[in-house]
Amino acid sequence: MSDGARLIGVDWGTSNLRVMRIARGGAVMDARSDPRGAGGLAPDAFPGVLTDVAGDWLAEGLPVLACGMAGGRGKWREMPYQSTPVTLEDLAAALGSPPGAPGVSIVPGVRAMSDGRMVDVMRGEETQIMGLELDRDDDCVVAPGTHSKWISVQAGSITDFRTFMTGELFAAIRTGTVMGAGMGEPDMDAAAFEAGVTRALADPALTALLFSVRVESLADRLSVESAADYLSGLLIGAEIAARLGGRMRPVTLVGAAALNRRYATALSLAGFTEVRVADGPTATARGLWRIHEAARR
Repeated sequence: MSDGARLIGVDWGTSNLRVMRIARGGAVMDARSDPRGAGGLAPDAFPGVLTDVAGDWLAEGLPVLACGMAGGRGKWREMPYQSTPVTLEDLAAALGSPPGAPGVSIVPGVRAMSDGRMVDVMRGEETQIMGLELDRDDDCVVAPGTHSKWISVQAGSITDFRTFMTGELFAAIRTGTVMGAGMGEPDMDAAAFEAGVTRALADPALTALLFSVRVESLADRLSVESAADYLSGLLIGAEIAARLGGRMRPVTLVGAAALNRRYATALSLAGFTEVRVADGPTATARGLWRIHEAARR
């Protein structure tokens, strides 16, 4: 601990693992990544993977705090969802340790409630929210990704959210349908992406819109090289169109840099005039630190 590290932070996603040595305040001193995400692990595999990735760090005796799918059903330890509204203190009070790992704590997930029923869930994004520097009493945070989240935050409390399977649907169409045959990776053909966004904002019939990828290609208006960007624009545009009801609150984006750029462009086309961008890993580390500190109080 002499070099300033105070916490080992673990962000265990479905597809990837990120382990961080975190200093006071949430600054990341060192970070390591590994492709062994929680999605492919049985409960008893988690300790070994963590030791493989960061055994030398664990030997320092620092507390370990994990967020994400390590707390999912059938994973290291299933952590109960906390019902909205959820504060930093609520998450800190509900930490739990997996069997045989007293030095490790796991952050619980959050569930959105309506009429007494669970209507949506998240694991990992709640930690990012707690690490953001939000300066308004009423915020909209968008976390783009495989399962994109639109999250309402009021005075630091997560009050509601909705999930869109935008990233997963993009991958499924690109790799598992006739329209995706030969389609490469999106390479930010700005014109094709913006055309997709604009079309989706004007027409809410998503399943019909998706077929336009094939129609535009057959009409020689869309090249194979640009098809992935057009498809991305359709899906992100449709996601934003579903959230256009009511006033256009300022939006904070927290995700990977490439996705943040795409969403910022699409939000601008939809008429959002105040869009801020936050770095996802930085927010996660700071959130882990703040939850850790709150649990010690």
